[in-house]
Amino acid sequence: MNTILEHISNLINADNIALLSVLVTVLIFIISRNAEMKYKKRDDIKIQYIKLINLMEDMFTAAQKNKKGELKLTDEMKSNFFNTGASLLMYGSKRIYKLYLLFREFTSNPLIEQCKFYDSKILLHIMSEILVTMRKEVGLSYFNSIENNDALGFFINDIASNPFAKTEAMDAKFRIKMIKFELFIIDRTRFVWIKKLNFTLFKPLVAALSILAKHVLVIPFWKLISKLFPNFVEKVSQNQSERK
Repeated sequence: MNTILEHISNLINADNIALLSVLVTVLIFIISRNAEMKYKKRDDIKIQYIKLINLMEDMFTAAQKNKKGELKLTDEMKSNFFNTGASLLMYGSKRIYKLYLLFREFTSNPLIEQCKFYDSKILLHIMSEILVTMRKEVGLSYFNSIENNDALGFFINDIASNPFAKTEAMDAKFRIKMIKFELFIIDRTRFVWIKKLNFTLFKPLVAALSILAKHVLVIPFWKLISKLFPNFVEKVSQNQSERK
């Protein structure tokens, strides 16, 4: 016991205390710097998410003005889609970016309209899912979450507490899942996964072997032939030039 106390007392000296204070200072700086970067990143995300909210507002307003309730993309909307998508790609979370792509597909992809469970009203519920997800990502905890219909209640009447609207929301989630599944099946029936395997594995392997054979076998062999049989090589070159 006395040996341990003596060892600890030997460690407590001016040099070790100074070193410990430096380490604590560095640790505090790293923690505060990480917290500062985290809050700065969150502020940057908020700015990009506001762009998405403005885009959804413009689209909802345009759909309301249309007598048939259909949405027709103008050149300005297409430009906003590009700017918003680029911002979300760089700064947004993976979930928000995926939801944005789903939102964009429902407004521009004619293939989705051919799906069995397609309904134009689904777009509204994708917007609600985006709003709820953004609410969580800007700092509100899981216990402070709200329902999707509540997220639409601030600009749509009779939806937050309407049991029929809640049933429509559940039906929309079901339809979205089925549409995703149908698109997944279309990819598989078009053998997209085999083509992906071909471009990521087989074609690079064949190309790499051909490049290796060219520089390791063909070119050295041709140089050797040029030195051993210069006349033959000259005749071959002349024949090729005449053919051209």
